[in-house]
Amino acid sequence: MRLGGFGFVADYEKISAAGYDFAELDMPEIEGLSEENFGHFRDTVDRLGFPVLTGARILPVAEPLFFVDGFAPTDWKEYLTKTCKRAQILGIRKVILGNGKARSHLSEGDIRKEGTFIDFLRMLADITGNNGQELILEPLGPKYSNYINTIPEAARIIEEVDLSNVFTMADLRHMIWSKEPFGDLIDYAGYIHHIHIDYPSSYPERNYPRADDDFDYSGFVKALKESKYDDTLTIEADIPEDWNKAHKQAIEVLGDL
Repeated sequence: MRLGGFGFVADYEKISAAGYDFAELDMPEIEGLSEENFGHFRDTVDRLGFPVLTGARILPVAEPLFFVDGFAPTDWKEYLTKTCKRAQILGIRKVILGNGKARSHLSEGDIRKEGTFIDFLRMLADITGNNGQELILEPLGPKYSNYINTIPEAARIIEEVDLSNVFTMADLRHMIWSKEPFGDLIDYAGYIHHIHIDYPSSYPERNYPRADDDFDYSGFVKALKESKYDDTLTIEADIPEDWNKAHKQAIEVLGDL
């Protein structure tokens, strides 16, 4: 398993120095860089050789989008094409669609518009596929979204999309809030291509996990072992004051995973 640290462009070298295996960075920030600043950052990645394997939050949207009248997937094609191409240049191989508010339903009848959301996913999967990337559909807990809260719900959408580079992931926080059994990590192992973990009991803060905090991580870690998961896992938490200390704490929680 490869352990990643989540951060922003300014955190990249700190994540590397702390001993992580890779960085997970915010994709809207990458898209928003000027050509000059993106070139500088690309040069830094090339110089360090420290991989950026996953990109979070593909869209810069924090309000309902996909199920609003008039939404057209193609309106986002130019943005997504640029963003995924830049991600490919940096070495990002997994593009995460979280964006819980963007996919939230405003009324019970919004589920009738699911076909348009499926069309968006197919378009994004084609774009990521053209860049050698996987599209990771993230289940989010009810405080973040009222649509696709669990791994089985994400798996249903993946079957509808029916493209070979679309997968889901597991986030400890959202599994807890959705009251999702850790057994889903085992039962849906073939769909899961990424993991997020943090201290799941705080909100809206996302603190780093610690072996001496008041949450028992053993059930989650045990299920991951039983699932034989052996891919990327990111500590997706607020930016720590001390990256080295945070990394050490995370290693203690995960043990020999």
